[in-house]
Amino acid sequence: MKPSVIVVILCLIVLQTNCEDKCHPKCICQTKILRCLGFTQDDIESDAFANSITTDLERIHITDGNIQELPRNLVGSCADDSSYHLDSLVKLDLQNNMIQKINGQTLHCMKNLEELNLANNQWNVSTVHTRTFTNIQQLKKLNLSNALHDQIDSRDHIKHLRLVFLESGLDKLEVLALDNNKFSVYDKDTANVMCTFSALKRLNLAHNILPSLTFYHVKCLTHLEYLDVSYNSISTFEDYSNHNGLLFSLDQIKKTSNVSVNFIGNEFDCDCHLQGFHDWLKRTEVHVFQKNKLTCHDGLLFNRTIMSVQSAEFKCFSVNSSSNRSGNKAAIGVLVTMFVLLAIFLSAIAYIKRDTIKHFVTSFKRPSMAKKHLLGNYSSVNNENATDIEV
Repeated sequence: MKPSVIVVILCLIVLQTNCEDKCHPKCICQTKILRCLGFTQDDIESDAFANSITTDLERIHITDGNIQELPRNLVGSCADDSSYHLDSLVKLDLQNNMIQKINGQTLHCMKNLEELNLANNQWNVSTVHTRTFTNIQQLKKLNLSNALHDQIDSRDHIKHLRLVFLESGLDKLEVLALDNNKFSVYDKDTANVMCTFSALKRLNLAHNILPSLTFYHVKCLTHLEYLDVSYNSISTFEDYSNHNGLLFSLDQIKKTSNVSVNFIGNEFDCDCHLQGFHDWLKRTEVHVFQKNKLTCHDGLLFNRTIMSVQSAEFKCFSVNSSSNRSGNKAAIGVLVTMFVLLAIFLSAIAYIKRDTIKHFVTSFKRPSMAKKHLLGNYSSVNNENATDIEV
């Protein structure tokens, strides 16, 4: 064997040994891919993890751990040394780590990152660190599914998240997942923030508690392809004449994009207010996912599919008739309750005073028996007298 070949083999062996030595014990270091499982706070801040980071990495997966706080410069301090820039990194997966705090400079040094997964964490979105995403402006996919702290009001989360998004400049973002976060508000302020995502194609808001959504179709979400609002608290829709309402906005978006929407799992009140949605389903060119399975949850049309109902069947009861029925039912309920309480009260009194009542009844019977006895005596006397006369 030639000496040059032996040298090459030895070099490869040395390089492989060095790579294995640098790899954190809880990680698997592959070519351009780093996978770490079950990290703790100490692991994420250790020199062993820092040594596992190489500038040629394209994907980093740190999952299923217990990391309370993501430190500054998570994958190296590129501010101190430009050689720490991870220009090849396109995907960072941090799901299932119980993360509560993300520092403002956590995601520096990865300017070409395209996909960030923060699903299934406990992030407390802070107003202090609003520049969380400012250095990843090439981002195309952001997964925040079930990512926010359970014990904090969702209204605070959405308010703080709006500030973070406004600072981010994510004008290349195409996919945003915000499902399973107990959001109860999607108002005009939220709609304004969504306007900053000018390239957005897919928006997932499923499994929240949103009663309605406000959209600004004229300048926002013109590239939207899929909107998922399944399993929320939508019971009815704003009138179609409201140009910031969801139905009108979807029709306008349809003119520039082949948009689809998912309403499955919402509990619709099929009264007169839902007639506009029914008519919209019949005529719209927007693709409505499983629209023939959307059902009435309340009212006289309970459990019927919305598409099977005729427009004239969507009715509302008048306030007066409803009030009268409610008043009659209430009056009957009060009377029945009073009667039952009175019966219970009298029964209780009778039980407590049972000896007195027994004595009263006995004393009432005695005079009657005495009277019968006297009448019996008088009858005997009369009979005796009659006998004497006959004699």
